[in-house]
Amino acid sequence: MSKLIETAIYWIATALMFALMLMAIIGYHAQHDVMAGFFEKFGYPTYIVYPLAWAKAVALLVILTNRWRNLKDIAYGAYFINMGLATAAHMIAGDMPVHAFVGLVAVPVSYILSNRVRGEPKRDAFLLPARNK
Repeated sequence: MSKLIETAIYWIATALMFALMLMAIIGYHAQHDVMAGFFEKFGYPTYIVYPLAWAKAVALLVILTNRWRNLKDIAYGAYFINMGLATAAHMIAGDMPVHAFVGLVAVPVSYILSNRVRGEPKRDAFLLPARNK
């Protein structure tokens, strides 16, 4: 695959992922009661709405800055798990979770191409032993 095509695919997948994150962050704050109702319907506690919104905001910033290798890996992994849980919750509730399906594709595509397109971050946020390459 050419570098230009990889770059285009990466930015499309990343833009879709960011759009999903931003819609959730804004929706969780602007329509808290509605979102809390959805969480309740899906069997999740309503008190996680705000912390989840802030966790998504931090993950978005970590991915966008591409500065810390281990935090970026954690952010992508957490968002993928979030998309998996959202998919399951919506399907169990009888909804069609198109947004979660998009996220389940966009997140791994963005992650796989991120280091090739933007370069691997050179440092970790936590003190961990050096990786063997």
